Amino acid sequence: RLGFRVELAVRSGSRAGGCQVREAGGPLGAMACALVPFCSFQDLESARDFLCSHLRQGGASAGAGVKESSGDKAANWEDDSWGAWGEGGEMQEPEEEEEDESASKIQASSWLQDCVVSLSPTNDLMVIAREQKAVFFVPKWKQSEKGKEEMQYAVGWSGSLNVEEGECVSSALCIPLASQKRSSTGRPDWTCIVVGFTSGYVRFYTENGVLLLAQLLNEDPVLQLKCRTYEIPRHPGVTEQNEEMSILYPSAVVTIDGFSLFQSLRACRNQVARAAASGNENVQPPPLAYKKWGLQDVDTIVDHVSIGIMTLSPFDQMKTASNIGGFNAAIKNSPPAMSQYITVGSNPFTGFFYALEGSSQPLLSHVALAVASKLTSALFNAASGWLGWKHKQEEESVQKQKPKVEPATPLAVRFGIPDSRRHGERICLSPCNTLAAVTDDFGRVLLLDVARGLAIRMWKGYRDAQIGWIQTVEDLHEREAEKMDFSPVGSSQGPSRVAQFLVIYAPRRGILEVWSTQQGPRVGAFNVGKYCRLLYPGYKIMGLNNVTSQGWQPQTYQICLVDPVSRTVKTVHVPFHLALSDKKSERAKDMHLVKKLAVMLKAKTLNLDMVEAGVKELILDIKYPATKKQALESILANERLPLSSLTTITQTLMDTLRNQEGECVDEGLLQFCANKLKLLQLHESVSKINHLDMQSDLVPSDNDLAKLLRLDEREFARLQMLLENYKLQDTRLSVHFAEDKDGTLPVKTFLEHLECEKDTIEVKKLEESEYVALGSFFFWKCLRGESSTEEMCDILVSAGFSPQRLLSLLLSVWLSKEKDILHRTQSVCCLHAALSLLSKMTVAVDELWDSQSVSPWWQQMRTACVQSENNGAALLSAYIGHSVTAQITDSIAEKKFSQITVGADTDPWEALSLDTEYWKLLLKQLEDCLILQTLLHSKVGKKRSQASSVQTEPPGRLSVKKLLEGGKGGIADSVAKWVFKQDLSPPFLRLGWKKEESEEGPPETGGIIVAEVEEDQTELETILELLHLAYQQFPCSLELGILHAHCCWEYVVQWNKYPEEAHFLTRSIDHLRCIDNAHVQHGIALMMWNTFIVKRLSAATYLMDKVNIRISHLFLSGGERTEALHF
Repeated sequence: RLGFRVELAVRSGSRAGGCQVREAGGPLGAMACALVPFCSFQDLESARDFLCSHLRQGGASAGAGVKESSGDKAANWEDDSWGAWGEGGEMQEPEEEEEDESASKIQASSWLQDCVVSLSPTNDLMVIAREQKAVFFVPKWKQSEKGKEEMQYAVGWSGSLNVEEGECVSSALCIPLASQKRSSTGRPDWTCIVVGFTSGYVRFYTENGVLLLAQLLNEDPVLQLKCRTYEIPRHPGVTEQNEEMSILYPSAVVTIDGFSLFQSLRACRNQVARAAASGNENVQPPPLAYKKWGLQDVDTIVDHVSIGIMTLSPFDQMKTASNIGGFNAAIKNSPPAMSQYITVGSNPFTGFFYALEGSSQPLLSHVALAVASKLTSALFNAASGWLGWKHKQEEESVQKQKPKVEPATPLAVRFGIPDSRRHGERICLSPCNTLAAVTDDFGRVLLLDVARGLAIRMWKGYRDAQIGWIQTVEDLHEREAEKMDFSPVGSSQGPSRVAQFLVIYAPRRGILEVWSTQQGPRVGAFNVGKYCRLLYPGYKIMGLNNVTSQGWQPQTYQICLVDPVSRTVKTVHVPFHLALSDKKSERAKDMHLVKKLAVMLKAKTLNLDMVEAGVKELILDIKYPATKKQALESILANERLPLSSLTTITQTLMDTLRNQEGECVDEGLLQFCANKLKLLQLHESVSKINHLDMQSDLVPSDNDLAKLLRLDEREFARLQMLLENYKLQDTRLSVHFAEDKDGTLPVKTFLEHLECEKDTIEVKKLEESEYVALGSFFFWKCLRGESSTEEMCDILVSAGFSPQRLLSLLLSVWLSKEKDILHRTQSVCCLHAALSLLSKMTVAVDELWDSQSVSPWWQQMRTACVQSENNGAALLSAYIGHSVTAQITDSIAEKKFSQITVGADTDPWEALSLDTEYWKLLLKQLEDCLILQTLLHSKVGKKRSQASSVQTEPPGRLSVKKLLEGGKGGIADSVAKWVFKQDLSPPFLRLGWKKEESEEGPPETGGIIVAEVEEDQTELETILELLHLAYQQFPCSLELGILHAHCCWEYVVQWNKYPEEAHFLTRSIDHLRCIDNAHVQHGIALMMWNTFIVKRLSAATYLMDKVNIRISHLFLSGGERTEALHF
């Protein structure tokens, strides 16, 4: 109707072109678009069943609905799937069942498309609603199946939201409200859920589903809810926008002032809390200030955006005045401020509305009028619309009489983009309020210039598209200092540039695309599936201002993609440099070089000389330090390049950086190169030592080992006996890796495990297997006597390793290689030498150390032995540690008491220390643990018994720490489980004690062992010897009465699991008879009866009585019957 013009720049979306899907963590890293998952759903199926009951029921109703939708789709000539002409319905009858199944599967996957979904920008709440029902999801940190902590959405509240009959949810918003506390300024306090209904009501809820406020501002259905929060203006000339929430109706739009809404919601929440705490306290909240505009000269409206207050330039002011008032129109000196609204629908396809500030006074909600006039409570409740704390009678009266609805102020459309055949579907405003994206029913996406009212770009082939925006801010610290003056705003003092990207999700093609605006190319594409929902809030936290918004800000998500199939929520990361053209962007050039580098490293055949020269040239051509670092990381992570090439490339890059001018050198990149070069040189030095052959065939004698461990002949013989028994009974499978044999570790793995900090080298937090592999690379050849321990320790200490870290690595290798160590006696000498070298370092054991205090150095070693489950290796390392401790203690004592002269009749001095006593205690504990471990892994015979036929847990590995944490009954309980697994009879357990009494000859075992066990006398003697040793080490825990009590209970527990095995109950009673203490015997019998037996007998008695079986008359004779009745 008024003068207008349309500029179109058509750019078709590629249908046939293949989409290169980029993922986070690839070779390009942060240089390319990435679709990053940040949350998942814990139980989305239950929410689907609650919202879509027809999907839970399945069957005919779901199939009928799909059939109707498929029929409508076939009738549309613009769809891709046309029906074949001339084909009757009879030919499709055999495929009806398959079509119904596929249709039901599609409907079960696409249920989210029919729901109203809203996500808080702070990711603290998600709402999914359908018809009258809604589900509120809250994020929680939980462990995934892989054991890692991840964020998962859990159902926080679910229920029905409708108050009036027949109304349904039509729109929803999750608005986080800022906290007013000083300690949390700028952070969200709580999240308000705003829900619009088809009845016209707009209701506000808490996260727990408590109704705070209900407003009826128009009697038509609510079409859309939009929100705008405060943003700091980027430039001084930009008008500061106020916060507001806009509500769209079919012929009107209502805008609620953000400050008024914020205060009202806080007051309502406080009112609900006080009412819940005290009951009848009424504190009336402040009124709501809103404006209501009646949109005219438009046929239909389906969506809108509120641009905010805008001020025209003098030229635009004169142009607008001449268009409206003609050639002789009067022009004011100061341009008026206007609020701009854009709608999409039909006739016009896009409408532009301008409301002059001051042309309509803000309306106050009826809350203030009710408070001022002090009306009755019923009238107050009806007029104000405040719901949430009323009685049932009051709620019924509210439903009968609706609040008064204020008339709207007429607002005519100023101009629009007319297209009679085109109908708009959605409109989405960009973060900087300059552009807007519009979708229509023709499968087009239009880009609008909001200020000029022009369509400046169009994409086609996006039917049912969902759109959103991403705004990226440039990071000025990524560029080199010498390259920061190529742009007038690209200086360290100037503001950061901002780029906007349009995100389009095409559900019919299952693709998510990212486009650079205004005329930029497509910068990213992802295959995401056909049933996702793209969520773009377009706002942040409500209640901030120019002061509080400058402080700490929580992480907000601009755009999210909800995938109901994979049950994940993802966000899109777009780097800023993708908005720059290839000619002006050095980042784009660097990205091209990195791609070229990746292709070169992935080549099937590598010519090392050519590849090394090419890699040097590429990495030196890269300009950005961050990209250089990224490229160097990808080179060092390549497993095909040898160590020499990696060292040469890193050295060349570091030399080039040092030759640059001081102001232009990036210190972070230079330090990174120095650290990596240091690690590469360390890897080379360690590899050289490991490849030196120092084969030593000299096996130390028993006397030498006893002298080294400071043991006499009897003690050493006992140690040998315990270890031999342990080796015989320890039948665990061991896995040998190539790295263990050759003493090598890949350079990539080596660099990933270590990190340099100044002059020290630290080990990252690794898994146990990775930690052992690193320690094996350093010390395994040394422990085998194939390399020099002294040279290895000197290299590692000079590189920056602390002695404590080296001791930890050494012990991890020793304790994990138990089988190999127990079969190589020379390893004991090697560990003794390595431990002596490490202990002589100045930072390990100080000479000023007081012998009456505990040394942290030795305490670290004792802690490792206590926690180890490899008791044989732990016992040997404890003997070696005790020997080295005594050696160092004696040397320190000699220095202190060298001036003391000892007479001929004076006893020699003995150096005592607290650490020595702790070592003796630990040796005793490890010996006990070793004996118990040997017993629990021993077997009576190869023939399987009745107890071993059931599924029992394998015996676990023991450690001193586990024994101490197991309590007093832990040892007896472990032995009882072993007795059950071997199915040993009670008389067999007494043989261990009888063996101690009769040492003249071996005890006779015939007739005492269970009948099922028929083994050689040698095997029985071995078991009895181990049992006798366990009785000696644990005289209190394994006292026969206690052991029989635990065995009795273990058998009855297993009988309760497997009631068909009556042998278990019989064996349990046998152990019960062997308990000497009558009180203990009676107590255990009562526990067995009340816990297990009475349930079985009661069930059997009830069954017999139910089927009317009289056992005495059926199975028993007269005398037997009398005895049974007496029993």
